[in-house]
Amino acid sequence: MPVNIVMPKLGLTMTEGTIVEWKKREGDTVKKGEILFVLETEKVTYEVESQEDGILGKIIVNEKESVLVGMIVAFLLKPGEKYVPAPGKIPETVKPAAAPAVKVPAGKANIIIIGGGVGGYPAAIRAARMGAEVTIIENDALGGTCLNWGCIPTKALLQSAAVAATIRNADTFGIRNKGYEIDFSAVMKRKNAVVAQLCNGVQKLLTAKKVRIIKGTASFVDPKTVQIVQTGEKITADKILIASGSKSGKIPIEGIDGPDVMDSNQVLTMESLPQSVVVIGGGVIGVEFAQFLKGMGTDVTILELMPNLIPGLDKEMAVALEKIIIASGVKVITGAMVKSIGGTKGLKTVRYAVGDKTAECAAEKIIMAVGRKPDFSSLNIEGTGILCEKGAIVVNDRMETNITGIYAAGDVIGGVMLAHVATAEGECAVKNALGHESIMNYRVVPACIYTTPEMASVGLTEEEAKKKYDVQVGRFPLRGNGKALILNETEGMVKIISDKKYGEVLGVHILGPHATDMIAEAVLGMNLEMTVDELAHAIHPHPTVSESIMEAAMTLTGGAIHMP
Repeated sequence: MPVNIVMPKLGLTMTEGTIVEWKKREGDTVKKGEILFVLETEKVTYEVESQEDGILGKIIVNEKESVLVGMIVAFLLKPGEKYVPAPGKIPETVKPAAAPAVKVPAGKANIIIIGGGVGGYPAAIRAARMGAEVTIIENDALGGTCLNWGCIPTKALLQSAAVAATIRNADTFGIRNKGYEIDFSAVMKRKNAVVAQLCNGVQKLLTAKKVRIIKGTASFVDPKTVQIVQTGEKITADKILIASGSKSGKIPIEGIDGPDVMDSNQVLTMESLPQSVVVIGGGVIGVEFAQFLKGMGTDVTILELMPNLIPGLDKEMAVALEKIIIASGVKVITGAMVKSIGGTKGLKTVRYAVGDKTAECAAEKIIMAVGRKPDFSSLNIEGTGILCEKGAIVVNDRMETNITGIYAAGDVIGGVMLAHVATAEGECAVKNALGHESIMNYRVVPACIYTTPEMASVGLTEEEAKKKYDVQVGRFPLRGNGKALILNETEGMVKIISDKKYGEVLGVHILGPHATDMIAEAVLGMNLEMTVDELAHAIHPHPTVSESIMEAAMTLTGGAIHMP
């Protein structure tokens, strides 16, 4: 696929640049490090090097022309790809599905954003800062699933479980205690307070930016008009962004809608702790709920259809995490196909099959944690002609649908359904809607799991990397890390996958304390096409768990210090 060559940002105040001279012409062979073009910004000239080998394809921005930072100036073709001559078309693989946005003068554009979650409210703030008149429509609480029913409340509950674990293990640190008591109502009250504070903060941010907030359900009248179902009010805008999010998935089995069968939202509103639960689904949502409830003293069983927990993770890391979860006392059954849910109120029975054998397990409550699916059921998008595939809205890399002027972002488009991705997609969408060219790039996207220990990853798994590259893998166990020993959290490791030829880091996977914070180093480095040598020779602070990242890289560049 052709690679976008963009106008780089070469200073904190740089917003645009002028191409003074192209050093390469269309069709020229280009080596990594060779000068592509000379640009001028703020009366200073810079030589811009190629980041990869290839053939210079279509030049979009000619000499003496100025463009904003981040805009595409040309395309770099890979070996075997067809050269695109000047009079030709932009390659179909990078050509937007709809016509490029026309820049709208600041202060003149207006945009409707449907959904006040993490795909919608940051986009609203960004659009307001760019001078647009913004209306955001939300039929529930601002902050959406993430702030109200997902990321924030679940992590608040997991923190309570972590505090309980610290007290249980206090003797290890020389602290004697006479036991503790879990006040579940207080745990839930704190969770609610955290959520309320953040949602109130979102409200204040939007109000400060003069964003109009409408509490109601939006429904399309035509491609430029939506109606508020509850009031009948019709609102017209130049651009519309759909960020309506997702809803909990269900599996079509007998008893799925019976009493004591809960989805994730219902778990977060429980008034008392169940003595036992069966969690159907061993993905991220399932294992986080399982660890919270186990930490609160509930007996927990996980039923997962796939061979391992957390499908999609690097297999080695997934197996390591699964062993730790089992060691914590959670019963895990993988390869389990759930057949039905039965029993009476107060004791439910789940019937499942592993291979050709059928078995049952019973619990007070059943938690459905089988993922989420895009939700645009109330929007009446059928009347607009918006293209959908496999239950999700289809967009191009500018986040625009097949209908000019209508964009979509977040869970509603499927794909990588993560809060931070939704935010990036929403901001990308409004930039394009307001005439500032922006392309969504999913090459370096971190994923985090807030288990104990935490799990975080970015880039390719070992299995994925081996299909495309000749790879080398570096590992460093946390038992060799001083800070991990101080924390009494030595279960886990850092795993780095790199391209053997150039040393570029292709994937980083961390299992251990603070993994979800430490992964940011790998994200930044991989965005800059970091090599393992660069990572190994970057001085890391001591004592920190982050040193284990450096040591994992060292195993590929001559050997780690604290490893035989």
